[in-house]
Amino acid sequence: MGRYLTPETLRLWLSGLGVGALTGLVWWAGKRRRWGAVPFLVAVFVAAGLNGRSDWPRWSWMSVAGGIVIVLAGAGAAGLLADPAVDRRWFAAGALASLAGVWAGVPETGPALLVGGSLAGLAGSAALARARLAPAAGIGLAAVVGWAALSGAAGRPWAAIGGTLCTGLAPWSVLRPGRTRPTGSRSAGPLRIITHGLLVVLAARWIGVVPHAGWARVAAVALIGSAVTLATRRSAMM
Repeated sequence: MGRYLTPETLRLWLSGLGVGALTGLVWWAGKRRRWGAVPFLVAVFVAAGLNGRSDWPRWSWMSVAGGIVIVLAGAGAAGLLADPAVDRRWFAAGALASLAGVWAGVPETGPALLVGGSLAGLAGSAALARARLAPAAGIGLAAVVGWAALSGAAGRPWAAIGGTLCTGLAPWSVLRPGRTRPTGSRSAGPLRIITHGLLVVLAARWIGVVPHAGWARVAAVALIGSAVTLATRRSAMM
């Protein structure tokens, strides 16, 4: 544990926690009961700026590919939050799993720690404010987790792809064959979170940390994510 639990990691996480909590309290004071993307973006990038970590990801075609995954993840997450049948507890668990995967799959963990602390602070303030997440909150979550992945990749191409793929089921949730019944969507929650965890592990440890992972592994993760998303959607409609 001493390798990971250092004064620097604690400082980054606590800094994110404080900024996230303060941002949430400001939103609470403004009587905003539905939170979109803005509080997530503000909390993370203020915390990053205060800690001198607001660096942009290094340019490469792999980072562009990772950016496409983030866009898909944002669209998929927004779609999930727009569906009243989706249990927000499963969504929150998936977001935590994604961030843990980014932390485990990229060489520079500082951005993931800042994001994790910020999200924890926001979650506490949201509970006090009894705030609800608007669909745009999914876009904000995907953006900050994606930033942690691309920034933490530190120019390593497969870490950039593996890190962004830790968004798990969210990119593949843009595949929406139809509306679901509330009971069906909720019953699919455990299967989704189990598969999400599997995808996160594969993306982080099978792609992110492997210097020459290859596109075959990326395709395998994409196929699994797409197949499970379509299967759970269809079973929910039956």
